[in-house]
Amino acid sequence: MTAAPFWDAHAAQRLAHGPPQPLQPPARLEWTQRPGIGPAADLLGDNLTGLRILELGCGAGHNTAHLAAVGALAIGVDRSTGQIERANAHYGHTGALFTQAPAVGYLRRGIGHLDAIFSVFGAIGTSEPSRLLGACSRRLGRHGVLAFSVPHPRRTGVIPLRPRHREAAALPDGTSGSVDRFDVAPASWACYLNRAGLLVTGLHDHFAPVDAQWPTTLLVTARKP
Repeated sequence: MTAAPFWDAHAAQRLAHGPPQPLQPPARLEWTQRPGIGPAADLLGDNLTGLRILELGCGAGHNTAHLAAVGALAIGVDRSTGQIERANAHYGHTGALFTQAPAVGYLRRGIGHLDAIFSVFGAIGTSEPSRLLGACSRRLGRHGVLAFSVPHPRRTGVIPLRPRHREAAALPDGTSGSVDRFDVAPASWACYLNRAGLLVTGLHDHFAPVDAQWPTTLLVTARKP
């Protein structure tokens, strides 16, 4: 099961419990699996008001909605129709825009430069890195920011020998699905970003929970020269 079918199944199970209701945007943008660990939205810029910011793999829209609430022109893109349905129902009232589309396709069709692009356990990490990072680079304006968090490749103590693999993931009803994932070493992410024409500004290990034996989240930042 690739990422889109898994998240379609995830959304279908959520929607089966009843229509999603409007929600207040979260008070904080989260980069890790646990709230309050790591930086906040200011990683994307000192003043987010009016910035054009795109989330790749927005899911139910929580982080995109937070950015809209603090004044950004926030757009969330996801391949899953069900997830976009949830995002619009939860946060359509915030001014955030949500669109169903593959990440690379959306980036290539778009017009105009973006100030920032980000992904939180989203499209970056579940798609082939070269094409996606290259498409991100082409859409970012000068000094534009790219930031993404992925499950840390060393979360089990060792980095997998083969970057691409299929990983088990739990659905809301307790059954198991799987997603294709790219577990890329930090130095390799730096190489991918440099080849895409981006300058790496940070490779950060985060432990969530804080007492985890191994880092659980890798947070990567880069910018367009």
